[in-house]
Amino acid sequence: MKRLTFLVLSLTLVLTGCAAQLGYRYADTLVEWQLDDYVELDSEQQQQASQVIDQLHQWHATTELPKYRRELLKLRTLISEQSLQREHIGEFEDKLWLFWSNVQQQVVKHSDLLNQLTVGQRRQLISNLYENIEEERAERAEDNTSELLAEIERVNRREERLKEWMGEVTKEQQVILHDWVKARPEGSFWLDYRQRWTAEFETVLLQQPIPEQPLNRLITQPREIRSEAHLQYNEQRRYVRHKYMWALYQSLNQKQRDRLVNKADEYLELLSDLIADFDSSN
Repeated sequence: MKRLTFLVLSLTLVLTGCAAQLGYRYADTLVEWQLDDYVELDSEQQQQASQVIDQLHQWHATTELPKYRRELLKLRTLISEQSLQREHIGEFEDKLWLFWSNVQQQVVKHSDLLNQLTVGQRRQLISNLYENIEEERAERAEDNTSELLAEIERVNRREERLKEWMGEVTKEQQVILHDWVKARPEGSFWLDYRQRWTAEFETVLLQQPIPEQPLNRLITQPREIRSEAHLQYNEQRRYVRHKYMWALYQSLNQKQRDRLVNKADEYLELLSDLIADFDSSN
């Protein structure tokens, strides 16, 4: 279920061009494929899961996408009018987290599906969640890239993303990107958090019937089980992220700003098309 909510949000945020438009329209199918990687459902369970995923997809497209569009339009206007302030970055990010909370609240309404799983299916689901975590740990352990090369790679990835949105990156902006990567705190908190979440989920899932309150808390308030060090780490990353995003914004020339506004217009049009499509099919 946690994986399902993550996929719904991810498929919403990664909207780029025709491929993304096609991807969002078929997000329900993609989520079902991902679900199959974690637990084998019988035909009746598959039908129930498919209906729930379709409902979530329709709800998200008709209720949440308009909210994304409104916030993006506000951001686009601030950039176009050169009236964006540093605090707007945090406000926009907080809105996205609020939208994510809306998804969590909606998903929890359908969490009774987990009660339909057999004990064997529940153990299979937990086993696959743990396996996914261990695979990621192993991948990180096998990564022998030096810290210097890793930094260069992170800078290059950021530069490529900026090019897509703004065009050619200036020397000043390359320095900002390099400083951003250097300043960003690194840590392994995420995998440790996932391990704790899965352990608590296992305890709840293997009860029959599944206790409603603990399950709802895991779905809607997962941050509560993050360590204090993890929470501080996230705050540090947020501060660094906002600092250097603001520096990049201040460094924009007119050509880059125009390209950024045009890119936002493309997204706005895409969101409008998706909203209209789902409204007409409702």
